[in-house]
Amino acid sequence: MNEKKQTFDSQSRTLPEVGLVTLLAAAIVIWSANVALGEDMSALFALSSPGRSTFTTDNQEVLLGLNQEGGSGLSSYSQYLFGYFNMRVKMIPGNSAGTVTTFYFTSFGDAHDELDFEFLGNVTGQPIILQTNIYASGKGDREQRIFLWFDPTLDFHNYTILWNPQQVVFYVDGVPIRVYPNVEAATGVPYLKSQLMYAMGTIWDGDSWATEGGRVKIDWDNAPFIASYRDYFADACTDNDASTTCAMAKWWSQPQLQALDDSLIGQLDWVKKNYMVYDYCNDYARFNGTPPECAYTRPTSILYNTNSSLSSSAPSPTSSPFSVNPSSPGPSPVLSMSSRTLKYAQPIILLSTSLIILHISMQAGF
Repeated sequence: MNEKKQTFDSQSRTLPEVGLVTLLAAAIVIWSANVALGEDMSALFALSSPGRSTFTTDNQEVLLGLNQEGGSGLSSYSQYLFGYFNMRVKMIPGNSAGTVTTFYFTSFGDAHDELDFEFLGNVTGQPIILQTNIYASGKGDREQRIFLWFDPTLDFHNYTILWNPQQVVFYVDGVPIRVYPNVEAATGVPYLKSQLMYAMGTIWDGDSWATEGGRVKIDWDNAPFIASYRDYFADACTDNDASTTCAMAKWWSQPQLQALDDSLIGQLDWVKKNYMVYDYCNDYARFNGTPPECAYTRPTSILYNTNSSLSSSAPSPTSSPFSVNPSSPGPSPVLSMSSRTLKYAQPIILLSTSLIILHISMQAGF
């Protein structure tokens, strides 16, 4: 893989603009998030390897450790089928070469589904690489790798997954970095639509491949390696039988979030242009061509007109109210909130959605 030279100075790379209504909605939701209480992580997750993983004394943070004896992990008590999820994570400081830190969702079995954030460690001063991967019905090999526009070891950042019946979107601090639309009907490529998944996090020894293809190994003199997790947020469906009914009633599955609009696709293209270092879609030798799902950024079950917006059968989406400028990354609105304060956020979400719909109506001349 040809890895681009990377620094954390993003001033020369400007994220495409988001609309005034989007910024207003984001400001309102950020205000709501700022009054949220921390989440009790011990009520949500079980830990593996107790000697290497622990909750902080206030139970609002999980510390996962790796040493020569092994790694550690966390696993949610709940299972999910569709939802909107966020975890704030602070990566291993210093020389983390050879380590792999993850936040992901998975079912189990040979035909399992999986959605991965995987952070590949690096030597001090070199950027950590974020690898995402998707398994659907047991088929994976869909890796994409990017550099981040900030140093993820200095502070907590938001890593978010939107998963509804139409699309999966990965976000970093509110910026979309990857989309996996439901194109199963058009291509036969399976979509993640029927398997409940657990939320998980791990830290482990990946020095056979993680850093420069395995050429740089773990320096155990720096152990233990510690990654920190906090402020988990999940608004999701947990009942396999009622998942479709549940999902369609949720705010994260409404028409505005069933497909990326042109503004969000512009942000996604900005990430690909400036920060992507590997995309399985372009690895023609590996797959003897291009995987069929790579031709799509929107689900095929939604109709589009020639302007690439939603047809009249579904209102046109506008920019996500959760987008922020990566030149000044901060908490992703709503998603860092405690579930105990979600009831206060729901009116804010409805107000944000109303502003979006008003914006759409004005554009349409209604």
